[in-house]
Amino acid sequence: MFNNVNIVKGDTLACKYPKHGRRNILKRHEGVVENLGVSKNGLYATIRSEDNTVRTLSFSKMIDPQKV
Repeated sequence: MFNNVNIVKGDTLACKYPKHGRRNILKRHEGVVENLGVSKNGLYATIRSEDNTVRTLSFSKMIDPQKV
């Protein structure tokens, strides 16, 4: 869950996230936050990694989110 980490656009976020969003295998994601929002499934962040990969990650599925 999202524990006392204040994230704003432009921050670098690192977290572990389930592979394909639902597996029991965790993958490390790190990147610059481009967008924050709220959907019917809860809070989410859109991040861009150094290799220009863009991912939208749900905060409810993030494990160990950290500002870098």
